[in-house]
Amino acid sequence: MSNGSGVRVGSGHLFFFFAYEAGFEISLDGARVLCEASESPGITGARPAPAHIQYRPKPLVVPGRPVEAAAGGATHRLETTVKIFDFGVLSVTLTLPVRDMPWEGYAETALALAAEPGLARAAREAAGAVFDRIRPAISRPGLADLVEEYCLWHVGAFDPVRTGTEILSRLPADLARLLTLERGRFSEAAVAEILRSPIRYFENDLFLAEWNAAFVFDPRFQDTAEVLEFLNVQLLELRFFDRLLHDAIDGMTEELRPRRRLFRILRDPYEPPLRKLSQIRTDVSLVRERIYNALKLVGDVYLARVYEEARRKVGAEKYEGTVRDQLATLTEIYTVLNNRAQAARTETLEMIIILLIALEILMGLLRR
Repeated sequence: MSNGSGVRVGSGHLFFFFAYEAGFEISLDGARVLCEASESPGITGARPAPAHIQYRPKPLVVPGRPVEAAAGGATHRLETTVKIFDFGVLSVTLTLPVRDMPWEGYAETALALAAEPGLARAAREAAGAVFDRIRPAISRPGLADLVEEYCLWHVGAFDPVRTGTEILSRLPADLARLLTLERGRFSEAAVAEILRSPIRYFENDLFLAEWNAAFVFDPRFQDTAEVLEFLNVQLLELRFFDRLLHDAIDGMTEELRPRRRLFRILRDPYEPPLRKLSQIRTDVSLVRERIYNALKLVGDVYLARVYEEARRKVGAEKYEGTVRDQLATLTEIYTVLNNRAQAARTETLEMIIILLIALEILMGLLRR
């Protein structure tokens, strides 16, 4: 591919993460019985970290059927696992273990598999199979068409032995292509920009992240992979909230069409939209709270840096800002509607009182 000739990947993995929205909430106890799932090990503590760094609650893991895909002139067999999160998400991971592969072959296989549409189809089938089995345990079930994808390229050891600094200086163009999933020839300025924020703690580790993918050189990679998979799940939920809130705000145009005065007397036209807005606000707030409390990294400096760097590169802050703004807009609409509803109820009450007085006068006149 480039100047990686002579460098081999002694051990490593190619990870492909796919996250799907499956419903409002999943009962993990119920799902465990329905699909014979096991509890995820979560954060393994590969690096020294406080004991409280962990999922709450831990998701469930269901093994899936292996997936075969062609790349680089060879057919590869990828392992499949599906994670079940209590806040209504299924996360599918397709994994290709790598042993003693030339660096050029490793990079080519990674890029070829990332562009292979069959992986996305296989991942959705795996998610759909688990969804069908655990459906009774899901509150408001529905496998949405929205999907969030992310790739992680892992190297545990190079042969001959290389440090993270040496790999970064020797293979910058290949690393840039792996992170962006591009095959073109980058300019030096572009490569420098893509690789400008490496995270290095020891001589034998290196972490880089971009919008589509991340690269980790570290024999203790398990927790890093766990954090990046969870970040992909969080990004899915933010995109789902964005869509849900956007549709809700747009839908208010129809809900707020003027009604005839007769119907305003007989029926409050603001009750349905107020109930709908209240439900959406409550749902989004509850799920946001749960996904941000599901995994806390306070106390683990390395994983916190990995998470924040990857989170910055995937643009999570932009989605969070959009969701906050839309929630604020929804709150303003709710306030305006509520004020209108109160005014309408007051007006209706006044009209009823006037009618009762008029009726009383009319009955008095008739009695004469």
